[in-house]
Amino acid sequence: MNLDFSAIKNQKNLLAFSAGVDSTALFFLLLKQNIPFDIAIVDYNLRVQSKDEIAYANELALKYKKQIFIKNVNLENYSNFEKTARDIRYSFFEEIILNEKYENLITAHQLNDKLEWFFMQLSKGAGLVELIGFNEFEQKENYKIYKPLLNITKEQLENYLKINNYKYFVDESNFDEKYKRNFFRHNF
Repeated sequence: MNLDFSAIKNQKNLLAFSAGVDSTALFFLLLKQNIPFDIAIVDYNLRVQSKDEIAYANELALKYKKQIFIKNVNLENYSNFEKTARDIRYSFFEEIILNEKYENLITAHQLNDKLEWFFMQLSKGAGLVELIGFNEFEQKENYKIYKPLLNITKEQLENYLKINNYKYFVDESNFDEKYKRNFFRHNF
């Protein structure tokens, strides 16, 4: 799997990391092409497994000489967990980006995520701008969000990890259909 990361080759990059399939594959794909990056991960303290994911992120950061940023939060009683978690996550990323002068936030959104987004927006009656709003680059005030995996499926990423024998985690909450995104993922 060869991707063109030339747009960020000589820039200061922060990878949004979770230790799941997508971000772990992206971690190793960036490494393979010698792209400079550090990692940021959020622990919502909702699953026992999250401690293992944080330990793995620390292990990768140490082994590959990456700076790591970790945020611990408790999100047990929020009515809209997905939105709250996203807001906290991106606020954390932006704080790091501003303090450490990163130019890009790299996220591991892939083709399946893009399709889920499309169907979720369509179901809300969104307009054309929202329906096609999942772009490779998104310009923010002080940085860009870069999504290099938008043309690659989750299955391709999983195969890449298995072929290369790279460890990754599967978040069991991804199977819980109480979350809107998971409902779309499993039913459409």
